[in-house]
Amino acid sequence: MTGLLLYTLFGLALAVLMGVARGSMRRWIVGAGMALLVVFAAFPFSRARGFLSRDTIDPTLLGLTPFYPLLLLIPLGVLVALVLAPRGGKAAGWGGVLGGVAVVVAAGSWYLQPAQLVRLQPVNGLMELLVAALVAGSIALLSFSRPQLRTPILLLAALAGVLAFFWFHTPQGGGAYLPKSLGYYKLFFSTSPQSQQEMVESYNRALPELNAIRKELGQDELKPIQGLADLQGAIPQQASSQGFRLVQPATTQYGAFGVFFLAGLMLGAGLVLLRNPALQEPDDFRAGILIALVVSFLIPAFDATEFDLNKLVEGWPFLQQFADKAWPPMLADVAAERYPLQEVLSQIAVTVQMALVGTFLAAIFAMPISFLAARNVTAGTPLMRTVFYLTRLFLNVLRGVPTLIIALILVAAVGLGPFAGVMAIAIHSLTELGKLYSEAIENADKGPVEALESTGASGVNVVRWAILPQVLPLFVSYTVYNFEINFRSSLVLGLVGAGGIGYFINEKMASGQYDQMIVGVIAIVIVVNIIDFASSWLRSRLV
Repeated sequence: MTGLLLYTLFGLALAVLMGVARGSMRRWIVGAGMALLVVFAAFPFSRARGFLSRDTIDPTLLGLTPFYPLLLLIPLGVLVALVLAPRGGKAAGWGGVLGGVAVVVAAGSWYLQPAQLVRLQPVNGLMELLVAALVAGSIALLSFSRPQLRTPILLLAALAGVLAFFWFHTPQGGGAYLPKSLGYYKLFFSTSPQSQQEMVESYNRALPELNAIRKELGQDELKPIQGLADLQGAIPQQASSQGFRLVQPATTQYGAFGVFFLAGLMLGAGLVLLRNPALQEPDDFRAGILIALVVSFLIPAFDATEFDLNKLVEGWPFLQQFADKAWPPMLADVAAERYPLQEVLSQIAVTVQMALVGTFLAAIFAMPISFLAARNVTAGTPLMRTVFYLTRLFLNVLRGVPTLIIALILVAAVGLGPFAGVMAIAIHSLTELGKLYSEAIENADKGPVEALESTGASGVNVVRWAILPQVLPLFVSYTVYNFEINFRSSLVLGLVGAGGIGYFINEKMASGQYDQMIVGVIAIVIVVNIIDFASSWLRSRLV
């Protein structure tokens, strides 16, 4: 609980700091409020344990509301803040203060509750409805760019949404591929004292058999419990299979940290706004929506990436050991006939050549493809429009596959070595350069094109004399810049066996020869800077 209050103080301090900088406070009240509604409905807050680890569920605040109605103070407090926000001034400030206090009180009181037995109730159809809304919404967006076809597009969107719902809802449809999505969202309801007592008795009856197993495994025996709060782990299997879980409020999930931080931010913004009611802007609601979207994506992203600065503290001894072994670099060991510098220079040359050949091949094939992917060049006939859409689809699909994945596939197909790296770079760069080249062609000046067309010149001559002279300097500039990117990509490709300096670094790192590995790192830094300066100078001369 203390850690959560620190998050509240951090949010409050951040709001005060922005107030000192005379930023708008109302937008932070709106943004924190909207983000709190998302966290309330969608982010895990505590933990509910079953018999096995896979039975464990992390309930949301909304899911816990039937069991603990006081949590309704959170959305009510937020709605009060959002209703008062349009009035601005001290009214919006009081809304932020009331909303922040309500969230802290309701969420804080939850963590003071003991562990209790609850009953699960899946909400069937909710995830299916969200998928259907996503499908329908994606199609409906097309109607904004085509007003003349708005009605047919909206009807198609509605039909697609209905079909997606029923397909996803059936076990033979979406349920066969994503079985956990069916009934994914769950509400938690309280149980009677009699059910909880039966749980305790069931646990104690099964204890002798469980202790016999633990004794064979060399583990300590468990003692009989007097209440559910004494449970240190799973609940009995029979109760878990019947839909019961043991809710432990003190076990915090990432949604809890988001709730207390946002509550502190809302409270702090409200207090600052009470002191200085002029800290508001006309576009606060639009900015607040943007803040809420960013926060709603960032909070689960930090959890999914296991962001934890304590791990750096724990890993500090290795970093010290690495630094001690890596410095000074070993350029050569004549007695042992080891020459790292010579090998590094050789591998750096291979890496540069990989990037050079891959970029060259990509540029050669991207140039003709880019004209087929340019809207202004393929606007003549329905056939050319079809070619345009197919070419754009090809570039978009292939560009979505990372270079590393392509390299992995090619290494498996053609074996270890730089050839796989060259082909991976060429394939991925083809899509990037094709996209850049086509956009340059589309932005070319129409005057020379129209002048040649008025004289009856053919399409090839128009491209040769009107478009190509305009875009050729851009083509060269884009190619040079892509070569710079490809050199960095080729460093990573070496880690998967595609040759070059990356392979050397991976080999030395795996064998603990850090003093040789650091030679490669230093060489990379030097070559990257040389290429950066050279490509920047060349691009400045071309464009």
